[in-house]
Amino acid sequence: MKILVTGSSGFVGHALMQHLFQQGHEVRGLSRQARPDTLLGDLLDPESLLYALDQFQPEVVFNMAAETDLKGQAVNGYRANTEGVTNLMNAVATSPQVRRIIWASSQLVHQPGSQPESDTDYDPVGGYGHSKAEGERRVRSADGAGREWVIVRSTTIWGPGMSPYYTGMFGLIRRGLYFHIGRRPLRKSYSYIENLTAQLSSLATAPTEAVHGRTFYLADSDPIELRAWADGFADAFGRRIATLPLPLARALAFAGDMASRLGLPAPLTTPRLKNMLTEYLYDTSPIEAVHGPTTIPNAEGVRRTAAWFLAKE
Repeated sequence: MKILVTGSSGFVGHALMQHLFQQGHEVRGLSRQARPDTLLGDLLDPESLLYALDQFQPEVVFNMAAETDLKGQAVNGYRANTEGVTNLMNAVATSPQVRRIIWASSQLVHQPGSQPESDTDYDPVGGYGHSKAEGERRVRSADGAGREWVIVRSTTIWGPGMSPYYTGMFGLIRRGLYFHIGRRPLRKSYSYIENLTAQLSSLATAPTEAVHGRTFYLADSDPIELRAWADGFADAFGRRIATLPLPLARALAFAGDMASRLGLPAPLTTPRLKNMLTEYLYDTSPIEAVHGPTTIPNAEGVRRTAAWFLAKE
């Protein structure tokens, strides 16, 4: 099968391309960066999208490209997540060979920790979440440009190759500067990268009736338990993680808020503490009905990720 992956220079897009190659598909990426097996293009440049679709003639498109705020305010104000979605649909509308598009969204279209009542129950978080919700609305209102369409909402994605924004936690554990907060177990639906790419690949080949017009949360079948997950990395790094009592953590977060207002570095703030203490679990039975349970357990993912992190230091 011929498959085009936008955002192929990113963490997920690159890993997805490698997985699809291994599955025997003919794959090309679409990116603003010149790379092997990649066409140059930009969701904000409609002509580049038309050219890529005409040159490669894909049957399936994964739209993994996105404007994020992991490095601060988004450069283009999240236009890739809204205008870019419309541009890609317009291009696909002129490309009859494309039969299915998988649109990457985010759990942040609804507040983590609470369950949406329907696929269109939006309560987005921040500018990024609002832009992803708007992107979903555009796909739904245009019926995916008249093609088979699937929306996937990712959770926290981890594993070898993940961005420095997320590996900062591993650096803190490595230096003995990470602390558990309180003793209450906290479970979260995370996605190990190889499990995620396998789920995505299944959505490209699944029968139409199993996926068309549906929204899937993609996450590992077994949620992580945050304390055990972090302890796994600590063991790999030869460290032990101490526990901060919750009242002390709240006081430190308040001090961090004050430091942030003064432009000073603050490793712990109230929003960050809230994020750490928010438990979020998503129903993975819909994607498991298509793909089956994920196959790489948390402990093995930790082992592989810790080895990768240590090798690159």
